[in-house]
Amino acid sequence: MAQNDLRSLRVRQKRRSYTRLFVLLGFVLVLALGYGAYRYLSPVDEPPAHAAATAPVQTSAQEQTTPAAAENKAAAAPISESAEKPSVEMETKPATQASTGTSILIKKSEFRLYLLVDGNVVNSWPVALGKNAGQKRVSGDMKTPDGTFPIDEVLDSSYWTHDFHDGKGEIEGAYGPYFISLDTSDLSGGAWDGIGIHGTHDPASIGTCASEGCIRMHNSDLLALKKQITVGTRVTIEE
Repeated sequence: MAQNDLRSLRVRQKRRSYTRLFVLLGFVLVLALGYGAYRYLSPVDEPPAHAAATAPVQTSAQEQTTPAAAENKAAAAPISESAEKPSVEMETKPATQASTGTSILIKKSEFRLYLLVDGNVVNSWPVALGKNAGQKRVSGDMKTPDGTFPIDEVLDSSYWTHDFHDGKGEIEGAYGPYFISLDTSDLSGGAWDGIGIHGTHDPASIGTCASEGCIRMHNSDLLALKKQITVGTRVTIEE
């Protein structure tokens, strides 16, 4: 009888243990199912706004640029012309570049030669003129012609000599360093020529009627003038 009671007690204890185990497993299962249902039914969390704003933007390999690549790209890029040039005032070209705005005006009444650029006087020098007044008509009349004449030659006259028929014979340096020849063919019709602007061996004659028809200048003034003119520069001579 005692053995039967002991066996019954052990059976009941095992049943209680199994019951507790089943209850515990059931409880765990209920919790697991409940948590799964909660996660399934809950909305998906979105990243906060500040995280989206500060998140690094990934670029493709083509868009990523290393410092070395950027430098090479800048070196290969064409430079515009405007960039290549500095924003400074352009250097004024000298009148020796055959500027169409450069001209010469000689006023007989003033014994003065004016250098003009675009109609504005930029320099002037005293001159000597022909011994006789009036318009030149023939060769040897000692007159300086009136009119507008283009320069047709600029000649080295430093070695030229001339006899002024004053008993002094051939004078070296009579024309100074240069002879600026004028094309007077429209006025002379080919009957005379040889009129030009030149230097002198006689500085005291400047400002007077002393030449055979040419325009004389101080040698230093002639050198300054030569730098400003070229073949084609127009020379106007008027009273």
